[in-house]
Amino acid sequence: MAQSHSNLEPLFRLAGYTLLTLFTLDLLAIFIPLNFTNPVWEFQLANQLVERAPVPILGLIFVLIGEAQFRIFKFLSWLSLLGGVLYFLLIPLSISAIVRIEQQSSAQIATRLEQIQQLKEQINKAQTSADVAAILSRVSPQSTPPTIENPEAVKQQLLASLSQNERSLQVQAASRENNLGTQIENTIKICLGALISGTFFLIIWQKTRKIVNQSQFGSH
Repeated sequence: MAQSHSNLEPLFRLAGYTLLTLFTLDLLAIFIPLNFTNPVWEFQLANQLVERAPVPILGLIFVLIGEAQFRIFKFLSWLSLLGGVLYFLLIPLSISAIVRIEQQSSAQIATRLEQIQQLKEQINKAQTSADVAAILSRVSPQSTPPTIENPEAVKQQLLASLSQNERSLQVQAASRENNLGTQIENTIKICLGALISGTFFLIIWQKTRKIVNQSQFGSH
């Protein structure tokens, strides 16, 4: 039975290194290009790392079971500690990211609504064709303002278009508020996943550290 287990050790080691290699390739795809100032990217980063957490955990366990070289075993033990710390750091990262996403979204909608309101006031104050043409040039600076024969009709068209845009933004704001509960649920899921994964990495480190310490003590 012991001989059978010994024959399986290289297979465990091969499977472990294979999983760790695949996870490393995933990390390169996730992190490149780095964009830590973008909260959407940060939130997706945390989500993807939590979803892939079983791969490095199983990889480490398989390698540690089959690895006979002490230095590699010791290195993987410390790598487990690093993995635990990094997964714990995903908790504040994901919370910070979702807060900033909501703040930016709310601020963008509020700014656009304010711009629409200001533009409406300018249109209502416009009296002549030149006034309306000046407003059109600000709305579409890259296009050539058309000849305005009936400024009042153009004003009504602009106001109708702005009102439609305003309603669309209000719908977006309502939809964002309705989706806030889902975003909070996703954040809680990521935080719990990061907490569980980080804890498991630390358990691996704690167990392997005892073996490393015993090996070092036994070598003296």
